Amino acid sequence: MEEKPKEFWRSNLGILMLTSGVWNIGTYMTLPFWGLYVLHLGGTPIDIALIYSISSAVSLIPYLFGGYLSDLFGRKKMVYSLQFMIAFNGAIYIFAPNWLWLLLAKSVEAVLTGLRNPAFSALLADSTTAGNRARSYALWNAVPISFGLFSPYLIGLLMDKYGIVEAQRWAYVVLIIVITVSGIIRNRYVEETLRSDSNARLKLSEVIRGTLKNMRETLKKMPRQLWVLLTLGGVYQFAVSLVSVFLVTYAVEDVIHISTGQWGLVNTVSTILIILSSFALTLVANRFSRRMMITIPLAITPFAILGFVFSTDFSQVLLFSCVLTILGNVGSVASQALFIDYMPTEHRGRISALMAVIGSTATFTYLLTTGGVLGSIGNIVGGVLYGQVSPSSPFLLMSAVMGVVAVLTFLYVKEPVRPEH
Repeated sequence: MEEKPKEFWRSNLGILMLTSGVWNIGTYMTLPFWGLYVLHLGGTPIDIALIYSISSAVSLIPYLFGGYLSDLFGRKKMVYSLQFMIAFNGAIYIFAPNWLWLLLAKSVEAVLTGLRNPAFSALLADSTTAGNRARSYALWNAVPISFGLFSPYLIGLLMDKYGIVEAQRWAYVVLIIVITVSGIIRNRYVEETLRSDSNARLKLSEVIRGTLKNMRETLKKMPRQLWVLLTLGGVYQFAVSLVSVFLVTYAVEDVIHISTGQWGLVNTVSTILIILSSFALTLVANRFSRRMMITIPLAITPFAILGFVFSTDFSQVLLFSCVLTILGNVGSVASQALFIDYMPTEHRGRISALMAVIGSTATFTYLLTTGGVLGSIGNIVGGVLYGQVSPSSPFLLMSAVMGVVAVLTFLYVKEPVRPEH
């Protein structure tokens, strides 16, 4: 039975989409220009990689605890309470006098998101069903980002006029506001999806003991195909981590030399393409093999990366960014659905935490943010290659690794017979 639009937007999935959209108004002002902010506060390309690598490392233990706590106390409380703390941490970004303060802010944020994200991932997964999962994730990829459609372009223009540091500080003010507003809405309207232990006590020794015990149980429950996907997701995240923090510096500062306004326009056009392609995927996603929807984009992606690397002007950057966006969105919708298909419902919080620690992603898109052990390694390797070898070298390595992931996906990934609900 089809859910009516009015009922959908009142459901957990609808509320999560809308509130994530509000959050993205600020995220899409700050994230596309993060590398430039570090450089203009005295950092270097290697410092950019170092910030991401260290913050990823300090998030590992919190992710494990976050997965356990989300399955013990429930998803909702973990999501909205930690969200308010993330908003408060934004003040460090605003007043940072140099790049070392950005390292502090990013590390604190990593601890908070490490505790929060397993609960959010589980809450999102709990709000879908096997029958509508691919369609739900296609819609998820379209709706939240539409709120930040013009954010990169507008902030890019402000950077051209007032300077990168001043514009970025104001962008973080906006980010704090929208995170707070979306947290208030989630606290009021999101419904808990997991019956929690209301008598559970939060003692460190019990959390550690419970985390280790429950993780052992989770490892035993994970099907073989989920291990295959975890491995591929880890290799994929390593590849993306090589370059994701350097996209803006490569295009604006070091090689191609487009303006910040043009880079903002590239991000805005990419967002439009994600929205359009996601709505198209909501109509057809459940009709096609998820395995092939991952494999085919992966096979084409290395060539699109090479196109970006050898671009010489704005039009070429725009073209190959658009191609990468479409390929990544198709792969993202299918990969997210396939991962959830194989995840036992009662272990989703802990599995999400395990993936975060390893650095394995369920979202096969080049727009991926980095994290985990493999993400940290990718950051460092990419930073060394970018700073010591050549700016193009991490992109070339990423292209080769993506080709390998495509072949392994075709050979070893299988469609689920009966997905988890």
